[in-house]
Amino acid sequence: TRFDVAGPSLTLSAELRTRPPVEASSGLTALVPGCGRAYDALALVEHGYTAVVALDLSPSACEAAREELKSSGSAVADHVEVRCGDFFAIEGGETFDMIWDCTFLCAIDPSVRERWAEQMRSLLAPRGELLTCVFPIGDREGGPPYAMSVPLVRSLLEPCGFHAAAVRDDLPLEEQHRRPGDELNSVLTRGTALISWRQA
Repeated sequence: TRFDVAGPSLTLSAELRTRPPVEASSGLTALVPGCGRAYDALALVEHGYTAVVALDLSPSACEAAREELKSSGSAVADHVEVRCGDFFAIEGGETFDMIWDCTFLCAIDPSVRERWAEQMRSLLAPRGELLTCVFPIGDREGGPPYAMSVPLVRSLLEPCGFHAAAVRDDLPLEEQHRRPGDELNSVLTRGTALISWRQA
């Protein structure tokens, strides 16, 4: 699909390289909504997260994710739970220490963006981190993916009690989100920013 980047997001991989591994004893959990083949979920467990939920609405995407994990050869692949379901239907007080949104917000209908922000607030643990890959930044009509911007994401999350702990809107070209077949300079018209959010 147009959303499949054939491996972990370049943006996530670069960010994880700047962070020390998560202590295995910490028991930290993560959620990757719109997980596709679960490349990013696997990257998070390999970084030390104890359990990661890879969530997708599409049964075929979930099956592809399970196959990808099985063939990955990773010793921690079984720490990823592939869950077929609706992001907006997660309830029961379940929370996560890290939520990674990459090409999920840009894929959902603009009419549910406020619900997206409210659900992020309810799913993030009190001291957790929401990490958003803001993509694609630029002028484009329609979608998905729908055009994103840092001010747009701020306008959604700040009213829900989030504050931007770090905003990286000057990512090197090689750290910006793209598919392997895309030219490096394609990011000039489909830019990427990375924002780390905490609850105020």
